Amino acid sequence: MIYNVRFIALVATVFVIGCAHSTMRGTVAMKVSDEEAHVCMGDNEVKAGDEVALYKNVCTSPKAGVRSGSGGTGDCKKVSLGQGRVLRALNEHYSVIKVDPGVAFDEGTVVEKQ
Repeated sequence: MIYNVRFIALVATVFVIGCAHSTMRGTVAMKVSDEEAHVCMGDNEVKAGDEVALYKNVCTSPKAGVRSGSGGTGDCKKVSLGQGRVLRALNEHYSVIKVDPGVAFDEGTVVEKQ
C-alpha cells in the first residue's frame, strides 16, 4: 500500500512539473552570464543558429503608474531589448542562447524565435 501512495505522488509531481513548463514557454529560465541564458524553448521549437528576439513587458496601471511585468488592469506593451542566437538545444524543454553585446536581460525575459 505504501508503494502505491509513493507511486501516485511521483506521478502527480511529474504531471505538475510538466504543466509548469507551458506557463514559462518562451522565457529566460536561467541567466548563465550577461551574454548567455537557458530559455524555455525545446528542441522541437528551435535549433542551433536560429535567431531570437528578446522583449520585456512594460505595463501601466491606472493606480500605480508604470511598472515592468504583467498583470493589473492597465495597458501593457512589448518593448524590444535586442537580438540573440540559439547555440544549442539542451532537451525537449530548454535551449541555450547567446545575446548580442549590450542586450540587457533577466530571468523571465520574453524570447521569441524570429
